[in-house]
Amino acid sequence: MNWSVLRMELFETDRPKKLPLAVRMRPRSFDEFLGQRHLFESGFLDKLLGLDSPPSMVVYGPPGTGKTTFALILARHMKMKFVYINAVMSNVKELRQILISAKSRFETGKRTMLFVDEIHRFSSNQQEVMLPFIENGSVVFVGASIENPLFALVPAINSRCILIELKRLSLEEVLAGLKRAIVDDRGLRGRVSVEEEALFAIARASDGDMRKAYAILELAVSDTDKVGLEDVNAVLQRKVVYYDRKSNQHYDTISSFIKAMRASDEDAALYWLSKMLYSGEDPRFIARRMIIFASEDIGLADSNALRLAVDCFYALNAVGMPEAEFNLTHTCLYLCRAPKSREVKEVMDKNYDKIKGEITRTPKKFLDIPERRL
Repeated sequence: MNWSVLRMELFETDRPKKLPLAVRMRPRSFDEFLGQRHLFESGFLDKLLGLDSPPSMVVYGPPGTGKTTFALILARHMKMKFVYINAVMSNVKELRQILISAKSRFETGKRTMLFVDEIHRFSSNQQEVMLPFIENGSVVFVGASIENPLFALVPAINSRCILIELKRLSLEEVLAGLKRAIVDDRGLRGRVSVEEEALFAIARASDGDMRKAYAILELAVSDTDKVGLEDVNAVLQRKVVYYDRKSNQHYDTISSFIKAMRASDEDAALYWLSKMLYSGEDPRFIARRMIIFASEDIGLADSNALRLAVDCFYALNAVGMPEAEFNLTHTCLYLCRAPKSREVKEVMDKNYDKIKGEITRTPKKFLDIPERRL
């Protein structure tokens, strides 16, 4: 495979008619980077950019969160040559040629970033070929995977890499990317109008994958200059239920879900659970609500309910969707069938009423806890 051609396509974004929308809209700097606020707010990214040369690293996270883009921007900022290979398609011979070229470049004062996609598929032999070049600094190795792949790396490589997690984009972050693509000169150049409902449908269907969102948008606008919800439904080949996570529908639906479990109505609870999942609700939000329900509405009547709800949350993060729907359904059914008790909430309310009464009767200067905290 001609890697120089691939590198050119990754970097160049001035040929809007030849490249997919996702490639044209690839962020050119960290100012354009979508999501991953934890890297910015923690100061980690500033420290990384302040180095003369980045350490070798493994970047992992769900599809479409910017793993390749992260490395591309970093290489550009560090003025390094960027070389992309895929662990599935590469072999030891090709890898050795790339590394020898990188060493020759290093001897002239130039650095190379070797980006290995799907690093968890690299054999131990391929990893060991890289080791001397990583050790002498002639190449900066960046591995990428949709899962934490450190267990698949040989110890010598593992100990020389830092781990960077990229998180799934939120609905708001995907919407921001779509709106940017509609007006940006690299994207649709403002020539197409997209209804708000259609944008929300694309964002929900993408499930935090910005590349997927761009692909849906590009297909939806392929034969029209005005995109509505029906156009998006046609692209997805399924009906999208309009469900804005900021609107009353969000709160009304989760409220109905809680009330159904409280009434031990399994059919209703499963209906509302399915509607939320189908409509793109964050399953972690549902799992958190079930944890709260386990103590608020079941409590001491069945303490195993809390254990199961917490286990469900961890199972969701470990397994991911759609398989974790088994765990969500399992927990929902258990919570519906469990005996109900409001004792925990009643005790909490009773004690807060007592404290508030004491505050009312006690001179403010004698209070240890400021009244505003209650």
